[in-house]
Amino acid sequence: MEQTPVLELKNISKSFSGNRVLDEINLKLGHGEVLGIIGENGAGKSTLIKIICGVYNLDQGEIFFDGEKVEFQNPEQSRNRGISTIYQELSLFPSLTVAQNIFIARELDQTGIHGIISPIDNRKMEAEARRILHDVLGTDINIHSLVENLSMAEKQLVEIARALYSQSRIIIMDEPTTALEAREKEQLFQIIRDVKKIGTSVIFVSHYLQEVMKICDHIFVLRDGQCVLDKPADETSVENMIKAMIGRSLEKQYPKEIVPIGEKVLSVKNLTRKKVFQDVSFELHEGEIIGIVGLVGCGKNELIRAMFGIDRFDSGSIETRRKRYPSITINDAMRDRIAFIPADRKTEGIFGIKSVKWNMLISALDLIIKNSWISYRSENRLANGYIDKLKIKTGSSSQTIASLSGGNQQKVLLARWFLTDPQILLLEDPTRGIDVSVKTEVYKLLIEFAKKGNAVVLVSSDEEEVVGICDRVIVLHKGRVSANVKTSETSVEQIKIYSEISGEQQ
Repeated sequence: MEQTPVLELKNISKSFSGNRVLDEINLKLGHGEVLGIIGENGAGKSTLIKIICGVYNLDQGEIFFDGEKVEFQNPEQSRNRGISTIYQELSLFPSLTVAQNIFIARELDQTGIHGIISPIDNRKMEAEARRILHDVLGTDINIHSLVENLSMAEKQLVEIARALYSQSRIIIMDEPTTALEAREKEQLFQIIRDVKKIGTSVIFVSHYLQEVMKICDHIFVLRDGQCVLDKPADETSVENMIKAMIGRSLEKQYPKEIVPIGEKVLSVKNLTRKKVFQDVSFELHEGEIIGIVGLVGCGKNELIRAMFGIDRFDSGSIETRRKRYPSITINDAMRDRIAFIPADRKTEGIFGIKSVKWNMLISALDLIIKNSWISYRSENRLANGYIDKLKIKTGSSSQTIASLSGGNQQKVLLARWFLTDPQILLLEDPTRGIDVSVKTEVYKLLIEFAKKGNAVVLVSSDEEEVVGICDRVIVLHKGRVSANVKTSETSVEQIKIYSEISGEQQ
């Protein structure tokens, strides 16, 4: 007799403003099963997750938990059934500590009564937080650190720790590996294997198809709100998954072209920030794309943010064609035609309540202001031009940017900076949380940008991406350069080795 699924969805449909985003979805999740849900940006994955979590109410259909029909009217009802979610856009409290975030809404008190005025047992919570982070996840994150001071990868691990503490029946992971390096990813996969053994089920949403095949038992593919593939993982392949996702075979994923390397446009000399990065030096030239990689905590994100004036550096200098900077501000960088796109789109990139065109043109107001008045004709012309050029999927330029998929939000941010006519583009995990076909589109945009005599520096957690589109890769190990090599003369495997060792390789 077939075991009753821990979760079953029957004929689930959902529409927004008359647009059907989920169309009669049927899904089963077994006890101790890892289900991979994949699809392009806008396919309906996030909506499906939010229905399971009680964020959205369904228009049609039924949800069964352990064979019992349930209705999740809000996230609390879903959590009470044992469903935890790690969202792609993290839901941590920046001004609280790591330990406080892990126990938020589930605090331990000294009485065991869990009353409103019961004193919190901070010592016990900190011990348990330390156990989960250090012993289970294998990370040395300081439990007393404020979350706002953590890297994106460290924040991701705190989210995972919070889900593990809750001892959930179902853990939903929305793009959990986007900011993790190879070692952290393997630790996460081992955690998933471990929770499977105790009967916990996992819904694993990812754009990294090789990872989906590696860790998932069953594959569920969405396209335009409909299920187009529902098979055990051992009965399909990455190629079949891509065809199901986009309705065709994918062209070359890394469309690298040979671009002539021109004059020097930027020099980083002996850049140092105490205990973060030390004596980092490199040069950037016209037509060049440089990738910076390294393990979590190596200093790569802090380095690229220092180059744009967001983070400070203690010594060294940044030299552009115009000036040498012993310290640099964001205004200095923009005057030198340097642009920056952060990894955390939600909190540092987009203005969620504003429109697509507002987000696109906020850094280029001089293009639309005539005699102290905004020219709405110019605003619409420029916005619609970049919507067409970058193939941004939106109903109109007036649509709220928060309603767009992550990939289309990223294209809006690229358009924002392209409108400022930059010469150097600094990118922090530029393809984080976007699907395989949109990634290829972003790579093409960066290559076209470089072909015009411009230059790109990108920080990435994906070594394959860096080898695929960059001309040169700089590897950091504990804040120091351990390798600075041409991508044509190295490999993903070699980069992983450089990430683990010290001593610069040229």
